[in-house]
Amino acid sequence: MIEKRYRVKDLVNYPERLAKDYVDRKGRRRRLSHKPASKGLLNIAESTFWKMIRRGDFPEPTYLTASMPTWTESQINAWLEAKNPKAA
Repeated sequence: MIEKRYRVKDLVNYPERLAKDYVDRKGRRRRLSHKPASKGLLNIAESTFWKMIRRGDFPEPTYLTASMPTWTESQINAWLEAKNPKAA
């Protein structure tokens, strides 16, 4: 059975991004769409998440592609249990 994998966007929080109008290089009006805030599984900011990996406080990712780091569900659960053993 294939184990569930989590990407960065599944694990960390992202702030809300409001819609934004701008003019591109060719003078065309463009609009970036609104994105609501999202709460990740770990409830931490992305910058904090990457700092934890650099310090060795969080497991290293496995890369599915050169730009797609992932973590298995067992890695996440083991880290959560090690961080807070009373919650188990």
